[in-house]
Amino acid sequence: MINLLALIICVSISNCDPSIEDSPCPRNQPVMAYAAKDDAIFLFGGYCSTTKKRLNDLWQFKNSQWKEIKQDEAPAARSGHAMVYDTFNDRLLVFGGKSEAGQLLDDLWSWNGSVWSKLEATGPAPRQSHTLAFNSSTGEVFLFGGSNVEKQSLDDTWIFKDEGWERINSASVPPARLQHTLVHDAERKKMVLFGGFDRTESGKIVYGDTWEWDKTKGWELKDNNEQLARDHHGMAYDLTSKSTILFGGYNQGYLGGTWHWKGEAWVKHQHSGPSERAGKPSLFYHAAAQGIILFGGWDQGNRPLMDFWKYDGHTNSWSPFLPLSKD
Repeated sequence: MINLLALIICVSISNCDPSIEDSPCPRNQPVMAYAAKDDAIFLFGGYCSTTKKRLNDLWQFKNSQWKEIKQDEAPAARSGHAMVYDTFNDRLLVFGGKSEAGQLLDDLWSWNGSVWSKLEATGPAPRQSHTLAFNSSTGEVFLFGGSNVEKQSLDDTWIFKDEGWERINSASVPPARLQHTLVHDAERKKMVLFGGFDRTESGKIVYGDTWEWDKTKGWELKDNNEQLARDHHGMAYDLTSKSTILFGGYNQGYLGGTWHWKGEAWVKHQHSGPSERAGKPSLFYHAAAQGIILFGGWDQGNRPLMDFWKYDGHTNSWSPFLPLSKD
């Protein structure tokens, strides 16, 4: 009951602890994934807003409680990295980011539920603010874009399969960008890429374009809506409504609202729910909850949020995510 009460209070304020006893340091751009085998949410690393340091901590959120998983060997502290859950091999995969010393990384790590292992696979150049997405049809991990050591935006596409990287070429390629989103549409078997921004000599270009990728056609531009342009948003594929869900982000202000994509046009659903936010709130499908879970981000006061929300694809509505303890 105490943990549940703490969570109820937590959904309305920032910088709070969902678990009274122990919880992660508040952080911007939380990097998270849901592991169906463990029925648990995992958070790794990032930049702590209180200590002003990059971290390499691994946390599990399960049964309404946070638990830190400590290991003697782990990836170096970092922010701006990406992580996915590989359902074919029951493991978390972490790639790249920016180290505490300020260096960009190109290392790939695997967490199998017990130990971290560094995978010796040569592939993408060091980068940060890129995206990873898991293809649940083929077991492949997709990577697109990011920013390199010269602070240049990237437009390369890579696939990790059979424990090795392969660069993918396409007749048409999305413009270089960072702080975008990429998910796998399991129903239509396509990768969906949206938004982000590019740095140019004349300033910042914020994208509102939607691209899709499949093996037969490569990358295709499907939609370009400047009114939707944003970066630092969150996106996930919802198995319930069979649609890609987009929330939040930044474009001359913090954004709210929930948008749906099924391959033709973005549709906005008007309803109450999470507050307007940027800071790349983490969105992912939670099999046990049968809905999209949203965590964190950055509020309009430039403070990291630590709240959980659930999106129900049947009713197109949000509610605080308060899983009851099974103990």
